[in-house]
Amino acid sequence: MKVAIAALGNSVDAAYARYFATATHYFIYDTETGEVEVMENTARNLPAGRGVTLADTLIKKGVKAVVVELIGPRPFNMLKDAEVKVYPGPKLKVQDVLNAVKAGELASPLTAPTEEPHAGEHGACEEEVK
Repeated sequence: MKVAIAALGNSVDAAYARYFATATHYFIYDTETGEVEVMENTARNLPAGRGVTLADTLIKKGVKAVVVELIGPRPFNMLKDAEVKVYPGPKLKVQDVLNAVKAGELASPLTAPTEEPHAGEHGACEEEVK
């Protein structure tokens, strides 16, 4: 079975991407052969229809599962209709971070900012607060 994992980069050290259509890359792991294909998400540069185009590409590649946190209704339904399962990605809770701190398992401290400068442009990408 092929499983596609949303990523923000083309290295296994890349961050996991929360958004289906705007992930920069997808790691397609074949559970039978153990092979990993890194696919650039060229659909992310489209002015419209990114999610639908990406879903179509993944279906054509034979993907049977996708791991991503946030996905719109149109690409979700396309994947569902093609019998591709969509699994939620990792959602860390405060307790998970506290456990990592207690166990001394935090990554190395940052040495530079992790975002480019912007002027409050995150309105459409705010994280859901539960």
